[in-house]
Amino acid sequence: MEKVAFLFCVHNHQPVGNFLHILEYAYEKAYLPFIEVLKKYPFMKISIHYTGILWDFFKDHHPEFLETLKGLVKKGQLEMMTGGYYEPILAVIPDADKVGQIRRLTQKIKEEMGVTPQGMWLAERVWEPHLPKYLKEAGVEYVTIDDYHFKKSGLREEDLFGYYLTEEEGKVLKVFPGNETLRYIIPFHPPEETLEFLSRLRGSSKAAIFADDGEKFGIWPYTYHSVYEEGWLERFFQLIGENLDWIEPMPLGTYAHCRKPLGRVYLACSSYMEMDEWSLPTEAMVEYGKVIEPLKDSAEGKQIRMFLKGGFWRNFFAKYPESNDLHKRTLHLREKIGNQKRRVVPDREDPLLYLHRAQCNDAYWHGVFGGLYLPHLRHALYENLIRAERLYDQKAHREKEWIEVERLDFNGDGDEEVLLKNPEIVLLFSSRGGSLLEMDDRGKAFNILGTLTRRKEGYHQKLLHERGQGSRDEASTAKTKTIHEIFDSKEEGLDQYLQFDAYRKTSFLDHFIPEPMDFESFRKGPYPGEGDFIEESYEIEIRGERKHPEVFFFRSGGLARIGKRDPIRIEKSFTIPANQKIVKASYQISYQGERRKTNFGIELNINLLAGDAPDRYYQIPGHPLEDQRLASAGEIKEVTEAHLVDEWNKMEVVLKTDQRCTLWRFPIETVSLSESGFERIYQGSCLLLSWPLELEPGKQFGFEIELGIQHL
Repeated sequence: MEKVAFLFCVHNHQPVGNFLHILEYAYEKAYLPFIEVLKKYPFMKISIHYTGILWDFFKDHHPEFLETLKGLVKKGQLEMMTGGYYEPILAVIPDADKVGQIRRLTQKIKEEMGVTPQGMWLAERVWEPHLPKYLKEAGVEYVTIDDYHFKKSGLREEDLFGYYLTEEEGKVLKVFPGNETLRYIIPFHPPEETLEFLSRLRGSSKAAIFADDGEKFGIWPYTYHSVYEEGWLERFFQLIGENLDWIEPMPLGTYAHCRKPLGRVYLACSSYMEMDEWSLPTEAMVEYGKVIEPLKDSAEGKQIRMFLKGGFWRNFFAKYPESNDLHKRTLHLREKIGNQKRRVVPDREDPLLYLHRAQCNDAYWHGVFGGLYLPHLRHALYENLIRAERLYDQKAHREKEWIEVERLDFNGDGDEEVLLKNPEIVLLFSSRGGSLLEMDDRGKAFNILGTLTRRKEGYHQKLLHERGQGSRDEASTAKTKTIHEIFDSKEEGLDQYLQFDAYRKTSFLDHFIPEPMDFESFRKGPYPGEGDFIEESYEIEIRGERKHPEVFFFRSGGLARIGKRDPIRIEKSFTIPANQKIVKASYQISYQGERRKTNFGIELNINLLAGDAPDRYYQIPGHPLEDQRLASAGEIKEVTEAHLVDEWNKMEVVLKTDQRCTLWRFPIETVSLSESGFERIYQGSCLLLSWPLELEPGKQFGFEIELGIQHL
């Protein structure tokens, strides 16, 4: 009697920029103990994938672990899988980088393990139909995704116990459907349930396919206790060993080599089920949840769900403009770098090395996983992008002093942008609001304006629902839950931080604020100002000489008055001195309406990554602060200068104005959901400089502001 093939595939990944102590924790709680248990059961032959970030970590910090892996590869217990080196979403990076990133990881595995992998893990299982062509070019023979992808193409669950063939331009690829049931019960339900599932396949030639994250074996909430301390994994492998008369554990590659395909399939654009849900706009995500939830427990629900699909991964670029800007910045630079012949492994002077790191997927999206809401992960991608661009510009510009300006809609949002840079800084302006989106210190590889806007997310309703229910013993109830079912809160009263912005939190945003000015209302947002300049487009002109360009914005708008609007015009220009980390802004305001009073404010949003760290703080000359934290809030009058000091990175941001102003400061904090529950995250500091204006027909006002970066 033919045995049931059990294909067990584990994927392991940590994002570019994750803290070293997090990687060490993952190693100690998941990566090492999993392999230590596996070693005891030589009949367990599995497929395993580590991203390039982890290969580098093991090489630098745990070379003994690589020796252990190599021994298991030689014994035939481990089949190594390749993928994009820095775990990019392959579908949304240039084709040359698809192939280049895969070949680089394949080369690393060949060097360390002595084998050339044939199979590949697809990051976040984001599938698009053009991929087979490039995966085959990179040397990939098969890939594993979810059975969800196949069901959306009309296949039934009973048809998904093997692999299928697909192709693009005749380039044929083998695709394995990972089983949804196994993904949800391993390792959250007793191991006997998996054996019971496998027993349903006895007497057939079917293959049971498990393919999921290795982190669920130790670092997902409560899993270290259940998987290792309570012995789930040991018991699971023991049960497999007791039933080898009808179960045959084998790697995916072995099965692909010795068994025939189940047929041909063409898969629609998709990821796993939860990711498709998360990529929807917030309102649609809520409505989608209302449709899906009742189906999970209904008799006909499984059949109906086959034909229901959420969104599409690329929609994250529409949902989060911060993600889109970063992605399009990498594409813009990649186009400049070009595709000249390179080594498989770029050297440290090749900008492509850092650009590949900036393609790491985690900070481009958000769900339960996904690091868009984690400032240190966004910073890591900008850090690598800035390093790549600096290396490119060093080769492109031979002179010591230069200033370059580009005008284009680089991010495809319908508004023009301007890139202004010298050897020390890069500025990215948008015509929308005449605002500054990005300011990069090239020496520190740091974008000081990387603030995330406070947005309403679909899961915020769960937080409001949980309010007032009291504390619960989550440790006793959550250990059998998957990560998609845990909604703990890391602190009490998080619902009070559910404050949302009416506009994107960029810099040099122009406000007209009526009397009396209300600090708390402005802080909590959205705030009904009198002007119409925040979200409207400004006209752009590039003035001055080539070596001394000036980015000039202007817009004629209005101030709200009962029954009409008073005409007012803002002109503002930005310049950067050669070889300095300073942007100088010059404002001119012209008014033609009836006599009235208002307050003019300029908003900036600055993120030095830590709001409560003692080595990051405010200094306001002439105004000693009781609370200097970047997460502090308050009003200070008669200010001409403000410093945001970052001792950790040995830099400070300096803001100066030529006229005394009132300074409001407060933290931008979001409430987001992560694998361990709801948490409050500091996303940056908002600063509003304001001046009272006595408006009369024909009257003009001028302001000079300077934003700079100094190294300590």
